[in-house]
Amino acid sequence: MELDDFQSKAAETIATKDIEIPTLGLLGEAGSVATSIKKLKRDNPAADLIKEEVKTELGDVFWYLSAIATHQKMKLSEIAEINLQKTKDLFSKDERDFDESSPENECLPKSGSFEFNADRKSGKLTVTFDGAGFGDPLDDNAYDDDGYRYHDIFHIAYMTILGWSPVIRKQLGKKRKYNSEIDRVEDGARAVFLEEGISVFVFNQNYRDAGVSTFSDRGNIPFTVVSAIKTMTKALAYLPSNGTRRRFASMFEAHARIQ
Repeated sequence: MELDDFQSKAAETIATKDIEIPTLGLLGEAGSVATSIKKLKRDNPAADLIKEEVKTELGDVFWYLSAIATHQKMKLSEIAEINLQKTKDLFSKDERDFDESSPENECLPKSGSFEFNADRKSGKLTVTFDGAGFGDPLDDNAYDDDGYRYHDIFHIAYMTILGWSPVIRKQLGKKRKYNSEIDRVEDGARAVFLEEGISVFVFNQNYRDAGVSTFSDRGNIPFTVVSAIKTMTKALAYLPSNGTRRRFASMFEAHARIQ
């Protein structure tokens, strides 16, 4: 049976226009599914019967989900398509070589050495790349000493892991001028500001006063962080030769285990 056919038939049995009823029903039936799974995991009594029970409870979940979608004038098929695209973006291994067509003198470096040198007297940090100056000396530009002067490590990580960093392209004179549109959009001022904004956003996930970090003791990146980055970078879209529109944030997602 097609999803929309199920939704149409299920709508014939909806007895209320109060969306709270199917919403509460969805929560209740999801709990029933969990209870059935618990029985399987704990006792495994009459496993085939319990599996039929799980099947029935999942059917009830599906009905309530359909009822909510109908109330909101949404199609189950559209919801399913959106979810599949979302999960594809989150867990896809698709990657883009940003320098695939770049002339050699406009490619990000494949190797090199960054050095961070802090001046004890002024507190400012100087960064060099292969011995040459990289940007201006930095302090935290904050009332409290929080270490943000070291944030260039974020730009280096973006370049190393994602092959992307408008900031480093600008600093090293590697903007992709061979293509005026790429130079204007992906390597332009807005992209540079966005990268700096992403760095501040990620850095501020560290809650110093509480002594914890969003990334402490975990092997993944919270979905809320990735989702925010995706929203920030939605203008940095490109259209590859296969006609499928992709976005920079998907590169983050491809390198993250999402929670």
